[in-house]
Amino acid sequence: MSRRDDLRSLCTDARIGRSHPDPGAADRLWDAALFTPQANHTTEREDHRRWRRAVVPRFGAPRMEEPRRQAQELLTQLLDTVTAAGPPTDLHARLAEPFSARLNFDVLGIPREDHARMRSWSDDMRAGNDRRRAHAAHAAITAHLDHLLERKREQPADDALSDLVTARDSDGPLTRDQALEGACHLFFGGYETLAARVSYGVLALLTHPDQYRALAQQSAPARGAVEEILRYAVPGGSWIPRYALADINYHGTHIRAGDLVVFHIQSANRDENAFPGAHLFDITRTPNPHVAFGHGTFHCIGASLARLALSTLVETLPTRLPQLRLADDPATLPTDDNKITGGLLGLPVTW
Repeated sequence: MSRRDDLRSLCTDARIGRSHPDPGAADRLWDAALFTPQANHTTEREDHRRWRRAVVPRFGAPRMEEPRRQAQELLTQLLDTVTAAGPPTDLHARLAEPFSARLNFDVLGIPREDHARMRSWSDDMRAGNDRRRAHAAHAAITAHLDHLLERKREQPADDALSDLVTARDSDGPLTRDQALEGACHLFFGGYETLAARVSYGVLALLTHPDQYRALAQQSAPARGAVEEILRYAVPGGSWIPRYALADINYHGTHIRAGDLVVFHIQSANRDENAFPGAHLFDITRTPNPHVAFGHGTFHCIGASLARLALSTLVETLPTRLPQLRLADDPATLPTDDNKITGGLLGLPVTW
């Protein structure tokens, strides 16, 4: 689905899901561990409902003050290091990656001593050119998250993994499989996507210097910049595979149960019917009804954290480095084509 309204419609359709009755025979968008059929086909809706309910409060506005403080403190520290070293620098490696990873991992409750290996496994898992390595990394991440959940059962803390093992509803605590599904969902949809969007967002601002200056002079709203980055600066891997859980007749197209249904987020966010001048980057765009986080059942639970991170960035970076500019021709910047989630390999800047 590539039109925004079609994507929104099918995202709210209970007949679309992440599972398949025969995962081994399911059509694949890519032969990648990250995009294999997910969840138990029989209990998918109930499992998703229960683990999501357990962590929803964690990502609600009342709980965002501490992550906001953490984000600001972390970004300030990283910028101190960047400016102390002087230009030029790679803003992707020196800021976007560590900022996104540390913020996401701390909210999840992944111990600092595990950050490096979890990032390494995540890199391997998203490699599109080495199937064996990707599947081994996926298995390693899943096993380690399961181990961390067991530790949180014994010693819960103020983090999302603890929420998954301490939450109780009318059916009691989450099952081990439900808690692990939630943990995997939070991890796999987290820091790499945010890091890619941070880098692409800065790239979009620096290739539109008038808009970057407006943020530096605080004459343009940061919120508008955040939403336009979310709409426009879509990293690679914006093709989201789902499966039909039942037969669907959609606008004359017959979708059979088990068929692969692909949501193309980037195309939906460039739909001229929804976004006049969609190819233009405009931080004053309003309204901006993008679908960067999906919609309905599949709306990203970490949306508030991603917005918080981007808000911290656009409020801080232009005022801290108002003369920031690209050090290379943007047309020559290499992308990470070996990863199914794409992204820039680097973002060289100077000031």
